[in-house]
Amino acid sequence: MALALPQEDLERVLEQTRGLWTERGGVRILFTGASGFFGSWMLESFLFAGTQLDLPFRAVAVTRNAEYFSRRLPHLAGDPRVEVLEADAATLPLPAGPVDYLIHSLFAPAALPEMERQFGRATKRLLEIAAQKSVRGCLLCSTGAVYKPPLKLLPIPEASLRFGAGDPLSYPGIRAQVEDQWLAESSRYGLSASIARGFAFMGPRLPLDGQFAVGNFLRDVLAGEPVTVQGDGAPVRSYLHAADLTVRLWHLLVSGQASGVYNVGSEHALTIAEVARAVAGLTNPAADVRILGKDSPFSYYVPDTARIGRAFPLPPPLSFCKALQRTWNWLDPRLKKLAPNLN
Repeated sequence: MALALPQEDLERVLEQTRGLWTERGGVRILFTGASGFFGSWMLESFLFAGTQLDLPFRAVAVTRNAEYFSRRLPHLAGDPRVEVLEADAATLPLPAGPVDYLIHSLFAPAALPEMERQFGRATKRLLEIAAQKSVRGCLLCSTGAVYKPPLKLLPIPEASLRFGAGDPLSYPGIRAQVEDQWLAESSRYGLSASIARGFAFMGPRLPLDGQFAVGNFLRDVLAGEPVTVQGDGAPVRSYLHAADLTVRLWHLLVSGQASGVYNVGSEHALTIAEVARAVAGLTNPAADVRILGKDSPFSYYVPDTARIGRAFPLPPPLSFCKALQRTWNWLDPRLKKLAPNLN
């Protein structure tokens, strides 16, 4: 079962989004992917804002497995302001009542051909619903993985080359095709629709296994094992805290003037080896980091965020060290006293 988000993180989101809500009164938002990383942060911060501002916020959470959603996030699934709909987004019935905004966090079936079909059907159906409900704004949560790897050590702007229909069937290629469908269909319906291409993040609910290097390193520390880098540590990443991610997603959805594609992430570039050493140092500055030394392909996964910065002049995001500290504090409060003060 996932714990509720920290009060300080929810307050940070509200502090930087308060102006989006104060004149809107009652709002009802349809979420897909509400049990996931992006979706659960947006849903919980939305409910928190409603409570703090005394506004009648309501949510429709679409999930393919209501029992899993209730077990993982009981405080959200059981909130009387949340209507849980167990359905496939591709065949979602028209929800009763108003829908003011729509947030689509993409799911990922295991088989690529099925993923392609599901993504396309879900995108089409959700935008049909958005049009019928005359929503004020739509947001597609996509990924920076749609970009073809850059050849130089330069942040990736939105105009960079993407994977697409001409590429072999792949997860990035499918996501790029979904983006194209999202923009084309929303334009056809006359909807205000944005795309957030997310890069790498830290924060509560970050998965601690699989494809997220910083999550794997945190898992190693929690298990009392040396932090292990599978490659040579040279690939470059940057990390934005989930609270700052959520702030930017809300502005993209609600501003009413943000239709288009925006990178969302941090520009503070670090090698994977540097990230591993920072994570290992949470409990012991002299902790062992094992770099296995396998050759890693050139990889520079850092966004150019100038476009979203121009659209929304927000306060600077949390530094890497502060973001890491907050993530660690949430993961294991019992070990909090062991972590040095990171500035």
